[in-house]
Amino acid sequence: MRGHQLPILILMVGTAVGLTLLSPFTWIVLLTDGVLALAIVAAAAGWGAWPTAWLGFRRYGTGQQVCIATALGLGLLSLFTLTLGVAGLLSHPVAWTLLAIGGICGLTYLYRAQSKQGTHESTPSSAGAPSCTGAPSFAQQRVGALISQTILLTLLIVPLVIALFAASLPPGMLWQAEANGYDVLEYHLQGPREYYDAGRITFLPHNVYTSFPQQMEMLYLLLMHLAGSVYAAAIPAQLLHASCGILAVIALGCWAGPGWPRWLVVLLAGSTPWLAYLGCLAYVENGMLLFAAVAAGLIIDHYRERTNADWRTALTAGLCAGLAGGCKYTALVFVALALGLAWLTTMRASFKLRAQRIAIYGIGVLLAFSPWLIRNAAFTGNPVHPFAHEWFGGRAWSADQARQWSAGHRVPSEHDSFTGRLTLAARELFGSVTHQTQTISSHVNVAEHEIKPSLFGQVIFVLALAGVVIGRSRRAAMLTLWSGLILLGWISLTFIPGRFAVPLIVPLALLGGECLAGDRSHDGHPRRPWLKWIVVPIAIAGVLVNDISLAGRLREHNERWTTRAGVPLHRLLGQTDIFVDAHPLNETLPSGAYAWLVGDAAVFYVDREIHYTVPFSRDPWLEFAATADPRACLDWLRGRDVSHVVFSWKEIERLRQTYGFPDIVTHEWVARLEQAGLRRVEIEPPPTGVAPVEIYELPPIESVWIRPSLSTIMRLQRFATFGSCVTTTIVIPAAFSSSSMSRMTRPVLLSRLPVGSSASNMTGSFIRARAIATRCCWPPESSFGLWCSRSVSSTRWAIRRARWRRMWGGTPW
Repeated sequence: MRGHQLPILILMVGTAVGLTLLSPFTWIVLLTDGVLALAIVAAAAGWGAWPTAWLGFRRYGTGQQVCIATALGLGLLSLFTLTLGVAGLLSHPVAWTLLAIGGICGLTYLYRAQSKQGTHESTPSSAGAPSCTGAPSFAQQRVGALISQTILLTLLIVPLVIALFAASLPPGMLWQAEANGYDVLEYHLQGPREYYDAGRITFLPHNVYTSFPQQMEMLYLLLMHLAGSVYAAAIPAQLLHASCGILAVIALGCWAGPGWPRWLVVLLAGSTPWLAYLGCLAYVENGMLLFAAVAAGLIIDHYRERTNADWRTALTAGLCAGLAGGCKYTALVFVALALGLAWLTTMRASFKLRAQRIAIYGIGVLLAFSPWLIRNAAFTGNPVHPFAHEWFGGRAWSADQARQWSAGHRVPSEHDSFTGRLTLAARELFGSVTHQTQTISSHVNVAEHEIKPSLFGQVIFVLALAGVVIGRSRRAAMLTLWSGLILLGWISLTFIPGRFAVPLIVPLALLGGECLAGDRSHDGHPRRPWLKWIVVPIAIAGVLVNDISLAGRLREHNERWTTRAGVPLHRLLGQTDIFVDAHPLNETLPSGAYAWLVGDAAVFYVDREIHYTVPFSRDPWLEFAATADPRACLDWLRGRDVSHVVFSWKEIERLRQTYGFPDIVTHEWVARLEQAGLRRVEIEPPPTGVAPVEIYELPPIESVWIRPSLSTIMRLQRFATFGSCVTTTIVIPAAFSSSSMSRMTRPVLLSRLPVGSSASNMTGSFIRARAIATRCCWPPESSFGLWCSRSVSSTRWAIRRARWRRMWGGTPW
């Protein structure tokens, strides 16, 4: 066993022990749902193996080759999914065929590589070739250094355990500052869900967020087809996103300097709370970090070797930077553009050679990002829809919506200044302390101080700054310039949410490694051996603070969940299906209903025919209602076979105060609709509050004057679940919510069923599910392979397509 393998082994064992102590049921989820996520990663490595070899990266170390191959392979899988999905050819067999071909390619590559290695095993490796596996053997490595590095890596057990545990929970349960994953339920998973239901990828005019680049969302769609169900793929999607974060840390370690610098970079990147915090959600940031880390590593190698990048390296770096942009629009600026400018400025080459390399790099970016430009141009006429509307126009978008978008993503006026923006940025980067005074009595005031720690942590900034001072190299200069460009763009071009600055992790972690890598002489020995005894303790102290902060967030969220819902988080591992069954709309609306939702857009768990609209998209009914009388408004809905209308008043009021909402939607207007024939469906309210939604039935025109009653009373049923060892009781306590920078936490559901729960920021209140006994069979039906019955039938899609034509005057593709 090599010495560098022992810390990794200890990390794996420690993670296994931590997951077992946190909840043994985590293993059931990881061994079922986690298999699909690992299958995607393995197939991606196989798909990317041959392009990696053709581009001339055989000279690289094994770890670097795997990272390059996985990054390129994930990009290829997303491209195949997009192409097949637009053509309507994506299906369960096709999805598994893609994975099988990737596996065959990977195995073939490994076989040929081993054959060549056996033939040329006596041939020495190229001098100076970068390698991720060049650590000395266990017998040669100093025991003291090995123990120290093992201790360093064990500090990553906490974020790794939290990421895997939290990713095994149903979507919509974490976190409070992320509005309980509202974006996941609104478009990260909802968009692929609609593609899956439709049988093809099409333009969704009611959800502008699905016009964003969807590099990671295509992988989530592929998972849905692999699992044969939308909901069975939800947790694997989160585990896949967490896996991308782990691969990003590995990639950074592979391209860091050997020895102590490598361990330091891995420690700084892996302990940054953002990775675990976002990794457990079906977001896109961790995928963006993986592509950014590989792109940066390819460029950094040529600074280290004192050579100029050849065209293949420049092209591959551009491809990876473009794939990062395919995850998130902001990565085009913070990764593709900023990294390219930093490289151009600090490259050691003539102006002509610099221009050639940057041109090839730009071609790579354009090639990788072009599928999303082509898709948007074909669907909307605007390649960057919904942006640049004044230049390109765009279907289902207008100048008023563009202004609404700009106003909704603007820094508050009181902070929209140079000083104000710097203050907001400092709070996101370094944390903040708020001071509150609580009055206990008329004569006693108590001052309270609430510390809001940063999700970046302070240690990565401290050691990055030290790396700038100690490094004094072109490599350090490039990383410093890249970091500065990211900060400049983030502060000046965005409304400064901390999540948008996540690309900073890549250059900052590599700069932290320069503390020790930049202190080496030409022969590889450190000039100041004592320096690591200062740097490493600082890193350990900072990482411990990050671990405590991250664990505290999970504990706080678990306590809040237990208090408000009556169920601790570990009881909900892997249980996604309950959220579907317990959703108020699924409980209340009949199976054949077609509901028009007003306000709410987090609809992933709604298992009824619905029409919803995200805040910035146009609601055709509300546009018509602005100039029509109530009776005509109802006739408009009848003409589209709508049977129910749902108003989410909490969300309507939130949107009205933030992004804006049509003024016509008021309680008075709804009362006039009732007078015109709309019938309210009374549901049993929560014991301590009012139901967060109002549901109305739209009767056929001939029955409006026949039935004297204007309301239908429907009550939720309390029952004992048949065929289970658990008896479940439903009660509905008061919903709770909290605000975040761009989203307000939505009420979260638990389910009536004993297993298979999902917490989502969906319309509705908490439903408390108390298990009276222990379930005899686990995991629930959300496990792999048991969801085919939920697939949407061709008849259902035909009905939806007909409604689409009547509503938008065209077909859904």
